[in-house]
This record gives sequence, structure tokens and C-alpha cells, in this order.
Amino acid sequence: MRGYAYVKSLTACLFYFAILAPAHGASNILPIIDAHSQFDENAPVARVVEYAARAGVTQILLSARGRVTTAQVLDLGSTHPACIVPSVRTKGRAFDENRPGYYTLLDEQFKEAAFRAMSEIILVHAHKGKRAPEVNVAANTPQVKEAIQRAIAKGWPVVLHYEFRWLASAYGTSVRATRMAELKSLVTQHPQQLFALIHMAQLDASDAGDLLAAHPNLVFLTSHANTLAVNESRQPWTNMFADGKLAPEWKALVLRRPDRFVLAFDNVWPEHWSEKYVQQVDLWREALGKLPAELAHAVAHRNAERLWKLAPAIAGQGCGALKLPLRQ
Repeated sequence: MRGYAYVKSLTACLFYFAILAPAHGASNILPIIDAHSQFDENAPVARVVEYAARAGVTQILLSARGRVTTAQVLDLGSTHPACIVPSVRTKGRAFDENRPGYYTLLDEQFKEAAFRAMSEIILVHAHKGKRAPEVNVAANTPQVKEAIQRAIAKGWPVVLHYEFRWLASAYGTSVRATRMAELKSLVTQHPQQLFALIHMAQLDASDAGDLLAAHPNLVFLTSHANTLAVNESRQPWTNMFADGKLAPEWKALVLRRPDRFVLAFDNVWPEHWSEKYVQQVDLWREALGKLPAELAHAVAHRNAERLWKLAPAIAGQGCGALKLPLRQ
């Protein structure tokens, strides 16, 4: 069963799991899966694993960027198999410009059975200093189509990166409307394929709710969508929080559609692999802990388990079981 079928079946299963699933460890700590993060050569591997352990995250779907090689990601996954789920990388200049090297990189990664997910496909991305250039790539370009078809062949969710709030401010509402129509068309063309919008696509709760109602094969990843991340950035990320808890409009949407939200953090830079990660995980754990238990477990880990066919997350295991020296 692939993407959309997972989503259709999850709502019906939520209460079943709440009643019959075994307890997640002896404690009441909510297990966490980070469904999308990445690292580059400036974030040492030891730092990535260490802060995952400190945050008590069970598993991370992790991809490379910058000068990190395929071999390095695979080595990290083989060294810490209960913690790291290697994720295929698509991003980079070769992707942006549709160079042959992009297809070579895909071929290299798809030869490796250890890859169990595909990371974000960048379609709309604001310029973010020297480390991340602006990207505007249409969904019907060859490089995007190639990534989508490969993910479909593997039965993986297709993770799309749109920044609609930035797009409207930089290029106007008509351009935003054009790209939104592009997204809707793409999702409609593949009704049996699951699509995930990272960073909540910078949408408000009303627009997100409309998309979820219209497209049953669409879910949202919550990366950067919290007060801590928003306050540390100059980007117009969606903030799902108010006063340390889920804002009323977002809480209502999550309660209405708990099968359509997947916890993710999208760590990238060394400053993300730090106490900031621990603080964000704690914030989400506390906020989700105020929801009915079966819904909290769905968002925190069960949705990711089903969509990426992951082992059940257990608090204190995976990354959280690693005993590493703490950095000062």
C-alpha cells in the first residue's frame, strides 16, 4: 500500500492503536521521529548524533547537503541504524540548473538499498545569505519530474519545498496564485501518491485546511513552524504556536486531521544541531502532550512510521539510547 492509501487508513487506525498498541517504554515521554533534517560539512557527524541523543529523538530521516558525500550519509546510517534513516538528496546547483551531475548523483544514491526516503525537492526557496541561494524551479521541469518518478517507484512520499508567503512578498500575489495552481495540479495528477509540504509551505491555517480538504494525498511537515525557530530567523515561516502551545486555529486543524501532520525539524546548519534542537523538541513534546494521547502519538511518530515504513518509535531508544559525551 502506498502514500495515499496510508493516509486513508490512518484515521481509522488511530483509536485502535491508542487502545491496543504496547506502551512506548516505561516512561510517559512521547516518542519523536524527525521526518526531515540534513547536515553539511560544517556540522560534524558527531554533533548531529549527539544532539539527536540529547533531544531524545528516536529516528531522523537525514540527508546530505554541501560537500557531504553519499558515502558519509550511508556510513552514519550503518553506524547508528536505529537512529539514522538515510534520505536521498536532490538539492544543489546541479538540480537548480538541470545539469548532468544531478542525474549522476541520483543514480549513485539509488544504487544503495540503505536509502529509505527522499528529501525535499526545492521548487520555491528564498535567498538565505551565502549558504542558500534563491531557487525557482517549476514542477514540470525534467529534474523535478525525475525526482518525483523515482520516489513514486520506491513508494516514498514526495517532499516538496514551497515558500508561499515569501513568494507573495517577493513577486506578488499573482505569481503566488500561479505556483499554488501548479502545486494543486501536480498533486491531482498523482492521486495515489502521497505528497508532503515541508515548512507548512509557509501557509496559514485557513489555506492549509483548504488544501487538506481538497487533496487527500497531501500532508504537512512541521519544520520551522514554531516560535523558537521563527524568532531565530528572518524568514516568514509559519508559526503554529502561541504562548508556548498550539495556536487555536492550528490546534483545531490538527485535531480535525491528525493523520495529515508529520513532525519534522529540518536542521541544516551547525547552529541547528545544538541546544536549539533540544528546545524545539521539548516545545513540541509539551504541546502535543496537551492533545488526546492517540492524536499526539500520530503527529509525533506514528504518521512518519506509516508513511516511510519505519520501525515503531519507542521513547529512550534509537538516537535517544546513545550515550555520548556532551559538548560544552
